[in-house]
Amino acid sequence: MSTSVRPAPVAGRAAQPTVQGRAIAGVGFRDWRPLGLAATAAAFVSVGFVVLTAFRIGGDTTTIALDDIGEAVAALIAAASCGLAALRTSHRTRLAWTLFALSAASWGIGEVIWSIYEVGMGVSVPFPSAADAGFLLAIPFAVAGIFGFTSAPNRLATRGEAVLAGAIVALSLVFVAWALGLSKVYDASSASPAAQLIGLAYPVGDIVTITVLVLALRRARRTEVGRLLLLLGGLGATALSNSAFAYLTANGSYSAIGSVLDAGWVVGYLMIALAPLWPTIDTERAKAEGPIELWQLALPWVAVFAASITAIRLATAGMVLDRFATVLAGSIGLLLVGSQVLSHRDSLSLLKKSRGAENQLERRNSLLDEILTHTPLGVARVGPNMRIIEVNPRMASLMHATKDEMAGTPVAQYLLPDEFARVAAVFQPLWNGTVDTIESDSNAIRGDASKVWLHWTATTVRNAAGKVEYFLAMYEDIDAQHAADEAAAVHLAGIERLNELKTEFITLVSHEFRTGLVGIQGFSEMIRDADISIEEAKSFAGDINKDAQRLNRMINDMLDLDRIEAGRLVLRMEPLHVNAVLREAAERTRATSERHMITTHLDVADPVVSCDEDRLAQIISNLLTNAVKYSPDGGEIVVTSRVIDSFVQIGVRDHGVGIAPDFVKRLFNRYERYEKTSGKVIGTGLGLAIAKQIVEMHGGRIWVESTVGEGSEFHFTLPLPARPGSGTP
Repeated sequence: MSTSVRPAPVAGRAAQPTVQGRAIAGVGFRDWRPLGLAATAAAFVSVGFVVLTAFRIGGDTTTIALDDIGEAVAALIAAASCGLAALRTSHRTRLAWTLFALSAASWGIGEVIWSIYEVGMGVSVPFPSAADAGFLLAIPFAVAGIFGFTSAPNRLATRGEAVLAGAIVALSLVFVAWALGLSKVYDASSASPAAQLIGLAYPVGDIVTITVLVLALRRARRTEVGRLLLLLGGLGATALSNSAFAYLTANGSYSAIGSVLDAGWVVGYLMIALAPLWPTIDTERAKAEGPIELWQLALPWVAVFAASITAIRLATAGMVLDRFATVLAGSIGLLLVGSQVLSHRDSLSLLKKSRGAENQLERRNSLLDEILTHTPLGVARVGPNMRIIEVNPRMASLMHATKDEMAGTPVAQYLLPDEFARVAAVFQPLWNGTVDTIESDSNAIRGDASKVWLHWTATTVRNAAGKVEYFLAMYEDIDAQHAADEAAAVHLAGIERLNELKTEFITLVSHEFRTGLVGIQGFSEMIRDADISIEEAKSFAGDINKDAQRLNRMINDMLDLDRIEAGRLVLRMEPLHVNAVLREAAERTRATSERHMITTHLDVADPVVSCDEDRLAQIISNLLTNAVKYSPDGGEIVVTSRVIDSFVQIGVRDHGVGIAPDFVKRLFNRYERYEKTSGKVIGTGLGLAIAKQIVEMHGGRIWVESTVGEGSEFHFTLPLPARPGSGTP
């Protein structure tokens, strides 16, 4: 069984948190250091300004100069900081910082003009004046700069809703401020209508600016939120001072010495100056456009709710709305109607797109279902708890079960315990998320208890949160392939073993031939060259004859085995008294071995069989020769025969070394020799293989019973001829 893993790719939604996390993690301590130092300095300056102006340290003249010049310096610092940020960036961000730099510079120029009047010339600043132009011009620059940080919505309805929502919030806040007392201040003011209108432009402009900034936060990139919050805080602080200035100017209480609330301009512009120092990495994509979020939808309604509560409060107090408040209320109503129309159009557009997406998704799901239904592979969804969620028809067919039967069952039901433990270990990388796909082979248990080899591949499917939802597994039937591989492995092992045996056989035969030839050559040279007697010559000739006969037997054995396996060996069948052949073979063996006692225990019935006499003698001779070889210490060798049913069973027993049980199965294969004494025993390992073939050609069988250290007993059977006129012997 093989297992492979392939590394897991990061794609789709799951990749977005990684990109964001990388962007945040890419900001180090050194990136935050400039902001920290600048913020610390700004905090000290702001606290010092508040203390000096609140307690008028140094007198009125010093306080006036500090108030006017400090505000101008703070605004110009913000302009310089935003201008440098514009030089270091590009595209929309450069435009945004440029507009904020122009806004701060415009307000700073206005404050410089103000300072010229009060500090330089020592006179009261007329209202309105050229300074007010600089102050008011800063508002549209700031609003345009806010839009530079975020991209506008793609849908026309969404853009219209954003504009209307901002207008509704701004008018509602102006209505509330006007109803809560700002109207009384302007009614009691002796200033000209133009001056009153300019004074009212301050709080209205600040409300519009802050409203736009709050709405823009929704479309800001995550890495831009910190900057926008600093800008929101700065604009909020300046709005506080602008509103206080408008209120005090309207009721005539704003003097040359100013107010402690003027610190809002200093604090606000210092915060705006800190915004460009906020570290960020511009690798994050803008948020994908979707439906309006709940908080954005609720924001204008909250503002309208506040305006409605204010109007109800005025009505219960017996107060009536003046002309300006009535215009504000009517404008809020018109804007609210327009917002609802656009919201309805946007909802219809989203609904149409949603239905189109649902239809497309349904078609894709149908196509996927068709593919899974007709795919030739078995497919299963497996839960993280290793239970089957569902399978396709092919998988149910592979497992000899139905889809309903397999759904909800554990995977362990179809595997043996050891195999399931292995599969669980293979699944660990999928659970850990280190890989996305794994594959392996398993011997599965089918529904009918049969077994089948399956090659499977499992892939992790995760949800939007990145958690494992299920595993998609595909299965292929490789039972035939596995069986073929096993058979090939067995055959290969057999071929390798046969090659080893052939090598051993060639080595053995070479040794045997060389030994025989050395004897023949040596004795013949002695007869030729030495001065020997007739008796010695006959003795040497006898030795030469033995070696020649042994070589001849080896050659005959090899030829016999090849003829038998090729089907070319012909048996000369004739009636034969078995006991006579056994006695003759025993006599020949007694003549060749003086240390062994050869005895016979033969059946008294003297059975007659139809067989080839020479081949029967060859079998008995081979068994007796082996009994002598493997009984090196001598001992009794017994030859037996007895009739059992329709066969004659012949046996040869020795009291030699015996044969190990694990070798008995290989004993009758060609070239096999028992290795315990193979270094001392001469032979080719073909004798028993030939004996087995000859016995089987006669219709019998051969086997051995052996005990290591006690000896072996070989048996073979020969069929008895049938009695005339009957089917029995």
